[in-house]
Amino acid sequence: MNRRALLAAALALGTRPALALTGRFTRGVLWRIAHADTSPSHLYGTIHDGDASVAALAAPALVAFTHSRSLMVEFLPDAYSAERFTEAAMFADGRTLEELIGAEDFARVLEALAPIGLTRDVVNKLKPWGALINLRQSGVSAAPGVDRTLLEQARVRRMRVQPMEDVEEQIFSFDECPLASQVALLKHSVAHRDELVQLAERTRLAYVARDLEAIWRLREDYMARYPEVAEHQAILTKRLLYDRSVVMAYRMQRELRRGGAFAAIGALHLYGDKGVLALLEADGYRGSRVY
Repeated sequence: MNRRALLAAALALGTRPALALTGRFTRGVLWRIAHADTSPSHLYGTIHDGDASVAALAAPALVAFTHSRSLMVEFLPDAYSAERFTEAAMFADGRTLEELIGAEDFARVLEALAPIGLTRDVVNKLKPWGALINLRQSGVSAAPGVDRTLLEQARVRRMRVQPMEDVEEQIFSFDECPLASQVALLKHSVAHRDELVQLAERTRLAYVARDLEAIWRLREDYMARYPEVAEHQAILTKRLLYDRSVVMAYRMQRELRRGGAFAAIGALHLYGDKGVLALLEADGYRGSRVY
């Protein structure tokens, strides 16, 4: 199971913001971060997709990365974390996905996951959030994305690499979402699969334009059409976006204080008053848009 899709799984469903748009940190995916007398660092917003239009590191970001001494990423994948995450995404108490969402929606999930080769028995063991992540993965290019490229280049250069989360924290973010919300969002996702594919493509175009506000508005407009799941989506948005942004802003400061760091996180973690840029600003850092 691919945890590059963690945030994207939630965003592909559409997010509805918990506060009005404020016009802060609305554009730009590469930011210069400065503090006191340390050398500047850079913060780069990525999109977790291997599509060719977004998979390459933007030229200004490549320059900044080349001159950096360390790399920070949301998560460091390895064999253990992959196995642990897959295990956690499945029920261990005999419950089945089909019992939770009904035969009709379960058949839709099976059809949607057929391209990635999951058997009926495996799908039936998935928790609703596990099915949601796999649904997102089935619609994302399997080619290496920016995150993986950065990790590979950092290892070649023998840069210090630091994660901002571990696998247990990522599992916790999903497991603590109420089961009723997981079920409601999964049922909604399979019922509106075609719309969500279109939303993902429009999101990709907005990212290419480096327009964070446009990405946000796309999801707000989408969810406004489906108020019946707004409450459930608000829960997921808080856990996967707002809460994780707080953790990221705190943990990256160790490297930022050393200077010369390059941090790569999902682009919407940069956006607005609850984003990482605003949180760093509150802690005395100055962010200026580069690209």
